[in-house]
Amino acid sequence: MIQVKPNILIITSRSDYGGGPEHIFKLVSNLKEQVGFYIAAPTDYPYYDKYSKLIGKENMLIIPHRKFRLFSLFKLIRFVKKKKIDIIHSHGKGAGIYSRLIRYFKNVKVIHTFHGIHVDNYNSFQKSLYLLLERLFALRTDKFINVSQGENVLTKKYHIASSDKLIVIENGVEIPDIKVDDKNYEQNPKIIVSFSRFDHSKNSELLVPIALRLKELNQIDNFKILVYGEGPDQNKVKELIAINGLAEYIILKGTTTEPDKVLLSSFCYISTSRWEGMPLGVLEAYAHGLPVIATNVTGNFNIVENNTDGFLFDISRPYDAAELIIDLSKNKTLWKRLSGNSRLKAERNYSINRVVAETRELYYKIYNLR
Repeated sequence: MIQVKPNILIITSRSDYGGGPEHIFKLVSNLKEQVGFYIAAPTDYPYYDKYSKLIGKENMLIIPHRKFRLFSLFKLIRFVKKKKIDIIHSHGKGAGIYSRLIRYFKNVKVIHTFHGIHVDNYNSFQKSLYLLLERLFALRTDKFINVSQGENVLTKKYHIASSDKLIVIENGVEIPDIKVDDKNYEQNPKIIVSFSRFDHSKNSELLVPIALRLKELNQIDNFKILVYGEGPDQNKVKELIAINGLAEYIILKGTTTEPDKVLLSSFCYISTSRWEGMPLGVLEAYAHGLPVIATNVTGNFNIVENNTDGFLFDISRPYDAAELIIDLSKNKTLWKRLSGNSRLKAERNYSINRVVAETRELYYKIYNLR
């Protein structure tokens, strides 16, 4: 029997550099022969062009970057009708508003992926309003994908949706053929790398007290911290670095098109996030065999196992991170053990092939194909 491919519309309110857009790109790249994909996204660089090359501009619809527009909603409704969309899969809060509202106008199935449930920076009114809206939208959602077990716990904690609507498909990355080796440990200075988006959630300014502690302990000359990415808080972080005399040690590198090359040239990876869904930067570091030093927050603590493949530190104690970096730099046996374990964990648990297989299974289950 010939199986008919489901037509699936991906909606994302971001297509700039970031884990969410990359996640979508990998998903579509690996499933486009089995699924008829359409994408609604902003014209951000670089992923709008990547998506267009992947599925064709005629299968793309432009929506605003992280803004809800009523005009865009009606464009989406017409697009869903014209392309005979069977399933809408939204990624992130803004996209999720569009997908669930469309459901009121068109009888389509809806899947929503959170990519992080962020309520800690809301005041009590904002938090209550957001959770109320999510619970109402849940009535128009067939399945929720949580990208980590920690995110799944939060979804249940806040009673966003019934358990039968929740599924965990943890993020994954491509596992490269090569990984770091002894020469990465022998670096002088040792390169600490971070892939970031300069905003409240990524919390890149926390690197400053970490570097100041290294300086206080007369260790700062042994390290350079390279931060790749862009974002609204970039100038604020740059100014903070300059005020504290750390421009030689914390270097903002902008975006990179060669993350593999960056990771293979590093000693360890650091994450300073206030929260995560499941961070692709950490997973990519593991795939290359890098030990990770990360804040003990949702997403990070679902990956990093203390003193096994990395270290977690309390976000209110950045000085601890500096001392962990020093300990790691002075103990080659420890570095090699963490490096080997991180690579092994990526291979066993976080391959993109698993993500693709589990997502395809969900698509076809909802579409009633086996």
